Amino acid sequence: MFEISRQIAAIAVPVFVVAVMLNVGLTQRASRLLECLKGWPFVLRMLAANFVAAPLAMILVVRVLDLAPAFEAGLLIYGLSAGAPFVIKLTEAAEHDVALGASTMLLLMVVTLGWLPLVLPRLLAGTQVDAASIGRTLLVQMLVPLVAGMVAARVAPRPMSRVQPWVARVGNLALWVVIGAIAVGYLPDILRMLGSGALLAVFLFTAAAFGFGWLAGAGQDALQDIGGLATAQRNNAASLVVAAENFRDPRVLVVIAVGSTLVLLVLLPLARRLARDNPPRAASAAHASREGGP
Repeated sequence: MFEISRQIAAIAVPVFVVAVMLNVGLTQRASRLLECLKGWPFVLRMLAANFVAAPLAMILVVRVLDLAPAFEAGLLIYGLSAGAPFVIKLTEAAEHDVALGASTMLLLMVVTLGWLPLVLPRLLAGTQVDAASIGRTLLVQMLVPLVAGMVAARVAPRPMSRVQPWVARVGNLALWVVIGAIAVGYLPDILRMLGSGALLAVFLFTAAAFGFGWLAGAGQDALQDIGGLATAQRNNAASLVVAAENFRDPRVLVVIAVGSTLVLLVLLPLARRLARDNPPRAASAAHASREGGP
């Protein structure tokens, strides 16, 4: 049962990512995504939060908790990887502009491709990061569906308007299949991790990362919410590729897969809670547009 569930999760994750990115492409224009990145103060603060503050927090957490080497390696890889596709669903749950979440996710994902090969070998001696391998995975699963959706929506708007709701439903269904399959497939590993300190490390890091991202919003509701959610949810796709290529100890992969899923289960209800505090749409848009918000 456990192995079958893991195999289901291995299939459902790329299905979820492709469906979500295709849906973004079908509903958003490239110009809108670029517009959200024009607010350079928010962009710079997000880069600092995700690639300076968050990694330092993870380094501190794993050192203080004195984790097993395999868990430490997995968590350091996870902490360095930003730009998770789950950010799109979190943006929707928080009832903010999907374009803001998508543009923020894409920015962090692209920077991760250059950041990981540069920094990770200095933290974990002997680790090699194949940026091309990560890039291929992210290109096929994220960028290609995004661009394909944008092109299809422009070329055939009427048929795509009928297809888009079904794509969204597939993404939603795949998300819950991923969560359920990982929870069941890795249940024995989750139980073994309870006394290791690894899960505590994940949640301590997540709380710190959310705080850094929240501060990057500089008091603007939409930017605070997206900043916190996008910084707290790390890029499990990139981190799993690196872990699989460098480590034979399964615990390295397990702590990333389980940790990212548990974090998502925490952030989804938090995103819905944040939606309750959203200011009126018009006022929010006018205020946040000063720094590239929706």
